[in-house]
Amino acid sequence: MQVAIIGAGLGGLTFGAFAAKEGHQVHIFDKNLAPGGVAALLDHEGYRFEQGPLLIGDMLPGESLYELLKELGIELETQRADRDIVMPDYDMVKPVEFGGKYWRREKLKKLFPEDAEGIDEYYRVYDHVMHLRWLSRQPQTLGIKIRTALAMLKLRKFASMNADEFTKHFFKSEKICTLFTGIFADFCADPKEVQGLGVIFMNFESAFDMRIPVEEGQHYYGGYVYFTGGCQKLPEALAAYIEEHGGSITYGTVVDKVLIENGTAKGILLSDGTQVAADMVVGCGAGKDFFENCVGLEHLSEEYRKILTSYRPMEAVFMVHLGVDYDPMEYLRSPLTYCYGMYDLSSATEKLRNHVYHGGDDGYLIYVPSHHAPDFAPEGKHCVTIYTVCPDTLSEGDWEDVKERYADRLVTLAEAHLPELRRHTVTRKIMTAADYRQYTHMKKSSFGGVVPIMGQKNPPHKTDVKGLYFVGQQSENGGGVGAVMLGAKTAWEKAKK
Repeated sequence: MQVAIIGAGLGGLTFGAFAAKEGHQVHIFDKNLAPGGVAALLDHEGYRFEQGPLLIGDMLPGESLYELLKELGIELETQRADRDIVMPDYDMVKPVEFGGKYWRREKLKKLFPEDAEGIDEYYRVYDHVMHLRWLSRQPQTLGIKIRTALAMLKLRKFASMNADEFTKHFFKSEKICTLFTGIFADFCADPKEVQGLGVIFMNFESAFDMRIPVEEGQHYYGGYVYFTGGCQKLPEALAAYIEEHGGSITYGTVVDKVLIENGTAKGILLSDGTQVAADMVVGCGAGKDFFENCVGLEHLSEEYRKILTSYRPMEAVFMVHLGVDYDPMEYLRSPLTYCYGMYDLSSATEKLRNHVYHGGDDGYLIYVPSHHAPDFAPEGKHCVTIYTVCPDTLSEGDWEDVKERYADRLVTLAEAHLPELRRHTVTRKIMTAADYRQYTHMKKSSFGGVVPIMGQKNPPHKTDVKGLYFVGQQSENGGGVGAVMLGAKTAWEKAKK
């Protein structure tokens, strides 16, 4: 079978790898000059930067993404990692000496004694979820299934809560609520929109201290990792696998149309007029753009068209990549630090959706990719990325006109954690929403996928056109490296039937 895939991001590469594994002829076409999409590296004046803090979950032995790669015979070196959080008037930076797996709980109780009872209750629920994670990893005997069902009953009262309701069930202080819901700002999501139990799944304690054991007793804590040498190792490995199994990847090529006859995908049309015949076509990227421009809405059912107009993609990002002549880790405990500047996430989200950029005042991230990939920088130098979410377009001004001013502002803010950062900067590269529009071939830059709104339907993998499938961060699996790759594998399982 001939499989044509539009886009060499992680979704397209994963789908292609599993199709190639089973002996099909895979042909991938991508606008850029390297595989990976936003997981690809950015080269600038002898420095290499990742397009975001790619801290990966589900990659420890036995976890879902690790097992997916194992099926393909792909082994990549990783190193466990964690992140620190700095709030406007307190912090959750891991202590020099390990304070045990509940050091954050004890610190919160000292900071907010009036919330001590609720903090303890939250961590009892947290422990229960960690037990459920352990149960999910056991051989699924009848006894384990019964234990799992009984354990899930204890979470039933939280099932309908959103993240705002969930945190307020435990905590009176808005300052604690924001600590646990702040990560949703990365997704441009209001806590009132997001599933409440998602708070726990986005706040595994092991994400904030890699010294916490992966597993202990009947609890599974898991952990997060970086790919040694950078996340680009992942798309490179998938691309190599496809080519080793007889597939091809054509870079620097734009696909204009999916060729459809009598409701069936027959191939693709390249921008230079070349037609490529295929028995199966796979689209990636921005859902609305792909179906409006490459497929044609007339080929879709009313239900599918409704999904395309109702789901909400995430907003864009503003990144300042710096090459520096000192080691940032002399001042940081973790190579990834979240710095929040406010406690009102609902207001911050509303501003983004109304094209108002906070300039870093609502929060930003500091990321040091050269910590796990020393060769990203020349000898004796290091890489720093300062990163915020932002609107795709601005209510006032144009990105090209304001980017230098906003970059200066972010560097100034970051100097609270990295002294004299500006003086130690050797080079810098600014990436705006406008740059990522062009880079990702999107009309509206959306970095990270879809906003995880409760009850929202995202574009399904299986479309109304026979032989046409859709994968990637704006498909039904949602965004994130693990979700995209696992979703693409699921899409292949559907497609091959």
